[in-house]
Amino acid sequence: MIQDSIKTWVFPLRLLAALILGVLWPLAFAPFNAWFLAIILLFGLFWLATTTERPRRAAALGYAFGFGAFCSGVSWISITLHNFAHMDWLLAGGAVALLAAYCAIYPALALWLAIRFFRGNARLVALPVLWIFAEWCRARFFTGFPWLATGYTQTHVFLGGFSAWLGQYGVGLATAGFATILLWMLRESHSRRALLGGVSALLVLSGVALAAGSVSFTHPVGHKLRVSLVQGNIPITEKWNTAAISQILHHYVQLILQTPKNSQLVVLPETAFPIFQTEIPQLISQLQEWSARNHKILIIGIPELADGKYYNAAMEIDGNAPLRWYQKEHLVPFGEYIPLPRLLGPLVHHFLPGLGSFSFGHGPYALPVDGQKAGMTICYEESFSRDVRKGVREGATFLLNISDYAWYGHSIAAAQSMQMAAMQSRQEQKPDVRDTNTGITTLISPQGEIRTQLPQFVVGTLNGSVQPMAGETPYGRWGSLPYLLLSALLMLLAIGVTRRQSSSRQ
Repeated sequence: MIQDSIKTWVFPLRLLAALILGVLWPLAFAPFNAWFLAIILLFGLFWLATTTERPRRAAALGYAFGFGAFCSGVSWISITLHNFAHMDWLLAGGAVALLAAYCAIYPALALWLAIRFFRGNARLVALPVLWIFAEWCRARFFTGFPWLATGYTQTHVFLGGFSAWLGQYGVGLATAGFATILLWMLRESHSRRALLGGVSALLVLSGVALAAGSVSFTHPVGHKLRVSLVQGNIPITEKWNTAAISQILHHYVQLILQTPKNSQLVVLPETAFPIFQTEIPQLISQLQEWSARNHKILIIGIPELADGKYYNAAMEIDGNAPLRWYQKEHLVPFGEYIPLPRLLGPLVHHFLPGLGSFSFGHGPYALPVDGQKAGMTICYEESFSRDVRKGVREGATFLLNISDYAWYGHSIAAAQSMQMAAMQSRQEQKPDVRDTNTGITTLISPQGEIRTQLPQFVVGTLNGSVQPMAGETPYGRWGSLPYLLLSALLMLLAIGVTRRQSSSRQ
């Protein structure tokens, strides 16, 4: 009877363990940067999954992990819902739990497939492939949500060396592979040969990653570009208050006028001017004259009204050329546009009146800047590698993002996004210029290193220089194709091992 009672509690305790592992998952990401935890936590989860022979239980373990990870890792969404949608904390937390409940489906499916269709060592080959492929799908289905993807944990360490070749999903595959090699060593710990083989595999994987990271696919082109990134630190409650617009415009104009004389590019954050360009023609004309007189280019976040449609946009002012625009293409669901507007529109507008009214933008994705090209993204577009690649494919020699993380208050959202931006730089081997309203405003090197940054929640201007880089990395040219081909080869290997095991049993 005691044994039966113990057996009854074994799986619930396993579920609790998986949930705790998931809650700890965000610690592997910025701002905590405990990158090694990603390997340890995956090792623990994969051990839990491979020691059960029931696919449904494996799926439940994956679901518990994913639910815990997203409840803790993107809890900052509740800040926006509470402060600006006027939800009470319980309802805002419930909305985060709903998002986590959806995102947890992907790791659950990955573990279900691994346990259902593979056995023994083949399962260890399939596990990392299915785990990362589930992340790849999560970043694409239903507009995509790439947060807390495994590869980002390795942005600044040796396994990140695969990024220019295979992208962050290839980095994630190596990370999950590291965990499964350790798990194989644990399973075969009675065999000295297996332990030696496992250590050798880890050393080879690490060495290849270091070697891959030392290869340069891009090269400097032209002179360094002197930039000034203006961080306005405007509270959201003031930004969209029509009575404060004149004061906000004056605030930014003064910051523009205070930029160093030798700056060639002055950048203002997302919706720095919270008013349509058609309503301030005189100010824009004055800025054009100032641009021509001082030989500076301005890129300003401002909503655009064109052909009866509204766009979240960046306006480029070059006194020697007509106005140029970049329109945000990848919009935030329920914030900038409303899926199924007839069904969901009334509910969204009840909580967030005025939101969800932007239209989807379109190219060009790169703006000319003093003989170079800036690959443009706005807000969370920089989190999607396929969006960043659009500017690179148009010849961008550096990346430029404007954002506003004031929506998320004093949370980890800005640090997570900066880490994702650093991975984009490393994937493309292009420097990144990031200008935000409240931080983190920063300059990132082509190797993904944070060169300099402003403190959060201060008014200031980050002055520095970037060296434009020409050329394409394998990832920049082919995107996820090399990673997908490698994953397919590993899956064929796992299938082959499974068939051999099945035939030997017969």
